Amino acid sequence: MKFTFEKLEKKHIPLLLAWFEKPHVKDWWPVPEKNETIKKFLKRIRSKDTFGYIVKLDEKPIGYIQYYYIDRTNEKTGSWLPDLPETTIGTDQFIGDPDYLHKGYGTHFIKEFLTYMRTIEPDITTVIVDPDPANLAAIRCYEKVGFERIGAYDAPWGPALLMRYNLN
Repeated sequence: MKFTFEKLEKKHIPLLLAWFEKPHVKDWWPVPEKNETIKKFLKRIRSKDTFGYIVKLDEKPIGYIQYYYIDRTNEKTGSWLPDLPETTIGTDQFIGDPDYLHKGYGTHFIKEFLTYMRTIEPDITTVIVDPDPANLAAIRCYEKVGFERIGAYDAPWGPALLMRYNLN
């Protein structure tokens, strides 16, 4: 298995929009509004400092992953978070292609992305995720990666479980 991460570009938008229509994505992710650009969508759900990537397995696109800087002045990106190091980023991801669900690919590509993060953001020490507490498959995946539960809270978009991974 060889995962690569290709920066989100305009050419990826049709694929990303198709994935947003899949029930397994719609259940857990906000989706773009009609005629909303991906750039505006990403800013609406996180911040202007959101960096998206298409996840490829042996060159086949299978999912999406993004990271964003924590901003304690912005409700969408961290104003409600407990004390975390200044060197913390958040991440969100999903498998878009349903043929790759429930087979362990998510665990593997997240681990590889965390390794990749060390090369593009060398000062980052902590990564957080905040799945819906009802999304048990995602929580199990994150725990297999090594994320630890911090606690549940009410995020601006609904219930969330804060989980933390230390890169050191």
